[in-house]
Amino acid sequence: MAGAATSLLLVTVWGGSQYPWTSPVIVVLGLAGVALLVGFFVQEGRADEPIIPLRLWKNRVFSVSTGLEFLVGFSMFGAIIFLPLWLQTVGGASAQNSGLLILPLMAGLMIASIGSGRLITKTGRYKRFPVTGTALIAISLSLLSTMGVGTSFLESSSYMIILGLGIGMIIQVMVLAVQNSVEHRDLGTATATESFIRSMGGAFGVAVFGAILTNQLTRNLERSLPQGSSIDPGSLTGSPAAIAQLPQAVHDAVIQSLANALHVVFLAAVPLTIAAFVVTWFLPERPLRETAHVGMAETLVEASGEPLLERTVEEVAEP
Repeated sequence: MAGAATSLLLVTVWGGSQYPWTSPVIVVLGLAGVALLVGFFVQEGRADEPIIPLRLWKNRVFSVSTGLEFLVGFSMFGAIIFLPLWLQTVGGASAQNSGLLILPLMAGLMIASIGSGRLITKTGRYKRFPVTGTALIAISLSLLSTMGVGTSFLESSSYMIILGLGIGMIIQVMVLAVQNSVEHRDLGTATATESFIRSMGGAFGVAVFGAILTNQLTRNLERSLPQGSSIDPGSLTGSPAAIAQLPQAVHDAVIQSLANALHVVFLAAVPLTIAAFVVTWFLPERPLRETAHVGMAETLVEASGEPLLERTVEEVAEP
């Protein structure tokens, strides 16, 4: 699994930048990633105690949730990573202030997480939250794509609040849905797999959107920079503070090029979020358990009908 993830991530990071997409390095890495992934699942089907039991994929809640988490992680983290870049370059904020300016997103996330949790506890229904959350993320990404040089802090903050509300309605709710649907013996494995797939989606999202940003920025700079000027796009995204040291004419061209490139990045995440919105409608809604140990009584009873737990306690108490 580690080898497959590394190979496929390198394809997205190196493809089209350090190596052409059709180069032997990219082709070999892609084939190796697919082969290692297939080999992992083949071995999991043979193992007595697999890391990820294949029976989990027979659970519809789990299978739908993992697909949803990958799509949400892909679009969500891909967008969040580039918000500080927009704030430091197009918005003109310092590195320290750019972190503080993302607080509206965190506020929306906390409000939605706490509010959805309390409502689920009262009603026992959770499907409406990922449906609403993916819709809000799609709306917020569409709004973020409209930001430009003249966008005010109030506008960007309102867009980030919507994004945070959408995220807060999905992440913890999907973990709850998975934990509520799997057997007790698979509780830890299912939770960890869910988080891993969301993280992998985020890693792929950052790599893919980073490639989109670099390609768009390169094209924009070629069209907008004054004649005779040449700038490495990697130096701009890697050190936003260096932009302030550029001559005024070059500085204005760079800022406008970055704004247009980030517009494409945020807009590219919208179709993925729409796909996640469609996936949420296939999520089954099952009654919430009152305890994580539902079903343990059956697994702890021998053929004789004697509870193993009670017998074990008696044996331990014997001198």
